[in-house]
Amino acid sequence: MGLVFQFGDLVPELTLAENVALPVCLTWATRGSARDHAMEILERLGVADVAHRRVSEVSGGQAQRAAVARALVHRPAVVLADEPTGALDTVTGELVLEALVGAAAERGAAVLPVTHELRVASWASREIHLRDGRISAVGALS
Repeated sequence: MGLVFQFGDLVPELTLAENVALPVCLTWATRGSARDHAMEILERLGVADVAHRRVSEVSGGQAQRAAVARALVHRPAVVLADEPTGALDTVTGELVLEALVGAAAERGAAVLPVTHELRVASWASREIHLRDGRISAVGALS
């Protein structure tokens, strides 16, 4: 399972590349292999050029894309994304959504975004509405 938190929640003492490589290091890879996987996904998300900077040295959008990369790097079957584009401009948000949906398609993974934004919800193939903690509607998007 991969998790994208609304505010990224990266480890501030680590570089973006180290943050992204961390889950892979903790599961199956050597340090070098984890770094290679991290750089590959950072490149896909357009932030490889700042991969060696710490969180405090990059923009909010760059940090959020690194958080998305961290969620995708270990090729999860399910990605839970809490407002994955909430702090991003429209163009960067579209890049992040393309990466999430692309990863799901490539790996047969499910991406479950939680959002208030219609443009984010429009990327989904199915929509579930919650009201006061209960499901109020379920349906396929057209």
